[in-house]
Amino acid sequence: MHLDMSTPIITLTTDWGDQGFFSGMVKGLLFSLVDGVRVVDITHSLEAYNVMTATFVVRHACSGFPPGTVHIVDVASRPPFLCVKARGQYYLCSDNGLPSMAFGDDIEDVSLLQVQEGGVYNFAAYNLFARVAARLLQGASMRDLGEQPQQLLQRNMPRYIQQGDYFRIYVHYIDSYGNAYLGMSYREFEGLRQGRPFALTVRDQEVTELSAGYFQQHSSNDPRRRLRLTVSATGLLELAVKEGSLAQLVGLRVNESVLLKFKGE
Repeated sequence: MHLDMSTPIITLTTDWGDQGFFSGMVKGLLFSLVDGVRVVDITHSLEAYNVMTATFVVRHACSGFPPGTVHIVDVASRPPFLCVKARGQYYLCSDNGLPSMAFGDDIEDVSLLQVQEGGVYNFAAYNLFARVAARLLQGASMRDLGEQPQQLLQRNMPRYIQQGDYFRIYVHYIDSYGNAYLGMSYREFEGLRQGRPFALTVRDQEVTELSAGYFQQHSSNDPRRRLRLTVSATGLLELAVKEGSLAQLVGLRVNESVLLKFKGE
């Protein structure tokens, strides 16, 4: 199936930072290669080489684009390079564990991108991905791009595990406000909770209520005592501090965990 040429969209998700020339190089090439293309910056502020954080962003920020969108993901890029079709969209990235973690069973097809022998691909988004994106938007098929790999690198993004009476829930993402997104969805939480009271332990603090939002009133004036457990737009449980940074106040980081316990029957 060819892509919709009427509205070509290419997104960029990278760890380049906002101060360099990389984004300009890639955008200039894309505008030269694809007539009428719309280039959308998802983010260039990911932690360098952090595949876990990139996975979270790709999973939640890219899925809302229309079918046929091409996403360039340049984080921890190294051979082998892939084109992954998932949920009707196309992702140009490395086989560094991100595809298996981000898409899982939603992967529809994969191509191992052809590279020139002896070619230099230190800047994969510019040297390779931009040109492959143009080929896709000009009608190339997945098999035109390369053969299917025998298998992808499998990595796990720990979400939550049960340990006796507790559930250990892992932090998947810290946003620019310092809020922590947890590896358990609200739907999963309520399914396990079944109406019971609960206690969520975050370092030396305890949260026992699910807040409707960040600004629900709290009796304590101590910001460390004003933790909120709420539900993010992603559908995942989220920890926040009213008008403050949970990451700074508590020191919580990606891949750390919090403990959830349900009380009573």
